[in-house]
Amino acid sequence: MADEEEVEVVEEKKGGLVKILLFVTIGLLLIIISVGATLFLSGFFDPKPVVVDEEGNVVTQEIDGEAAEEEEEVDPNAPKPLIKTSKETPEGQKFDQLYNELDRGFTINLAGSQKFVQFSMGFMTHYDQRIVDFVYKHEMAIRSAIIMEVSSHQQDQLVTVADKQKLADSLKTRMNQVLTGYEDFGGIEEVFFTEFVIQ
Repeated sequence: MADEEEVEVVEEKKGGLVKILLFVTIGLLLIIISVGATLFLSGFFDPKPVVVDEEGNVVTQEIDGEAAEEEEEVDPNAPKPLIKTSKETPEGQKFDQLYNELDRGFTINLAGSQKFVQFSMGFMTHYDQRIVDFVYKHEMAIRSAIIMEVSSHQQDQLVTVADKQKLADSLKTRMNQVLTGYEDFGGIEEVFFTEFVIQ
């Protein structure tokens, strides 16, 4: 009988010890999970941004022999800055080009005549995919600006290659004005005609 009571007491102690170990383990897991979640949400695991100077060179700062970034308070909701994408060349700084063509062409009446111009166009940027996304996001406003610009020209203003290049430059300016108005940044470097017919 005494042996049975001793066995019960030992089993109760073991059961209490198992419960304590279980609670401690759960507590440690909760602490680890909360620390990990806090680090993740605070951006600790995010890749560090690259700092670029005015000339497009990557800048690092040395603190006690280790590379470090300037620590500034940054609004987490602020958009990341657009940076020209460069490619390594032995002779100097060069930038990658990103080309894109607008999906639909244009048919626009010319000023002071019964003629109209039909054309398709594309554009180039040295910046990242966000510029292309901005163009498609604001495509209606950009198409309207292009139509307004081209419809102000007469047929004799679109005859030579120089005339067409001048029109492309003015379309680039108008597209950048629209993007700057809506996104606070233009980014279109050049405009190209892929088709151009006056009828």
